[in-house]
Amino acid sequence: MPSLISNHVFLLFVIIILGEGLGRIRIKSFSFGSAAIIFVAMAFGHFGYTLPAEFQTLGLVLFIYTVAVSAGPGFFKSFKKQGLSLAIGAIIIIVVAALMTMFCSWLFDFDVATGVGLFAGALTSSPGLAVAVETVGGNAAAAYGVTYAGGIISIIVFINMLPRILRVDVGNEEAAMDKERTENYPPFTFHHVEVTNTNLFGKRIVDLKLPEIAPVVLTRLLRKGATEPLLVNGETILQEGDHLRIAGRESDLERIELFLGKAIAGEIAFNKVLTKKRIVVSKPRVAGTTLGFFNLRETFGVQLTRISRNGIDLPASMTTKLHLGDIVHVVGEEDALKNVSRILGNDMKQTYNVSFMPILIGLVAGFLFGQIPLDLPLIGRFSFGITGGVLISGLILGHLYKTGPFIWEMPTTANDFLRELGLMFFLATVGTKTGATIVATVIEQGPKLVVAGLIVTITPMVFYVIIGRYVQKIQFLRMLGVLTGGMTSTPGLAAANSYTSSSYPASAYATVYPVGLIGMVLVTKVLVYVLSVI
Repeated sequence: MPSLISNHVFLLFVIIILGEGLGRIRIKSFSFGSAAIIFVAMAFGHFGYTLPAEFQTLGLVLFIYTVAVSAGPGFFKSFKKQGLSLAIGAIIIIVVAALMTMFCSWLFDFDVATGVGLFAGALTSSPGLAVAVETVGGNAAAAYGVTYAGGIISIIVFINMLPRILRVDVGNEEAAMDKERTENYPPFTFHHVEVTNTNLFGKRIVDLKLPEIAPVVLTRLLRKGATEPLLVNGETILQEGDHLRIAGRESDLERIELFLGKAIAGEIAFNKVLTKKRIVVSKPRVAGTTLGFFNLRETFGVQLTRISRNGIDLPASMTTKLHLGDIVHVVGEEDALKNVSRILGNDMKQTYNVSFMPILIGLVAGFLFGQIPLDLPLIGRFSFGITGGVLISGLILGHLYKTGPFIWEMPTTANDFLRELGLMFFLATVGTKTGATIVATVIEQGPKLVVAGLIVTITPMVFYVIIGRYVQKIQFLRMLGVLTGGMTSTPGLAAANSYTSSSYPASAYATVYPVGLIGMVLVTKVLVYVLSVI
């Protein structure tokens, strides 16, 4: 057995298994999750068992790259429209935490490695730890280990106490936000209209320029006295008494009704001629192409009503780019829909296939970019290093989505697997290296790190609640999502979800989470420089 435990691969597996088992233990909303691996690894490291640095590098680049690729689209979109105010909240949290870290490092005389480890642990940020270990090493992982548990517990307790502190009625908040969402993002629906506008009789649909009036889709037409509906296309000529089925948002449908005629009751049902179908985009060569390129209505005589992506319905605009896994809702004759299915793929299994070439190219590009020296004012010669290079590579490629034959985005299941695998490798290796000094660190600086960790965790949350609630005027449930997303705290989100059945905290969390992840990486790098100077 001693000879077997000295085998690095076997030791890695044992640490991960024990760490995952420990991380699954849950007490109410509290659990260590994958972070428990570092504590198990520290125990092995304390007794002299270590893992090679190559495991750490492999885990680091896999973890950072998969985080960046998945965050790329959301990271840039977070700075648009309403997402900007939420993104600002995440930035406030991280910056205030960094300032508190500087203060605590000065107050308790922490070195640079301890300071950045404190920062990552107090905010329970694995990406922050990855940057800290790569940049300064030292006691960074040990400080992370000491402050991590306090960070998780503080966030959960704070989130659970906040409604009582602010005297918020969660039910009233949910009702107010339901009303706001309905007003701002009305759902897709349909109306039936009888064409009574005499100016439209004998006119082609394409000549009416309906998109200039409202973004709706005319899907079905039933002629006066007919029993079988027709599929509407640009060449369809309107006649007196035509009944139309129109899909769109309620306000848009009301506007178009005033132009076409009068609303009618009833249903224009499909029969053996027309069929409604959901087609999955599964062919890689189709991904990244606009709907307008295919011109499906004119070429195949089918009508697109909407696209479903990640559970969200999107208008079928001609400028909309298709992604793998998109569900295209179409209406048409059976033979025409079969042709469209052949073009788009319609094979759900295919959307789970993973091509490793784009992943490897993205990683190599990140390594190379991280080595480019840059001359910056005040800082001097600077390079992004492995984490920075891979991070920027993943962000850019994730935002581009597709370049030529390469699709940079990974299926969600593949991304989650590689991210978790990379994190396991990284935590296990770092933990064994830190184990040799963890006891000395706890004895020498344990109490000070615990106090500092609480300061760094709680202060930015309190500061943001004041700014978000009374300056930005952000609704309470959305503010919870910003709090937990800015601190990239899944246990915190679980605590928020424990007293609301709505999706508002999770939605805000998803909006700012990419900003929180990337912000932690960038601010940690800046913090290393600042702490080394002061």
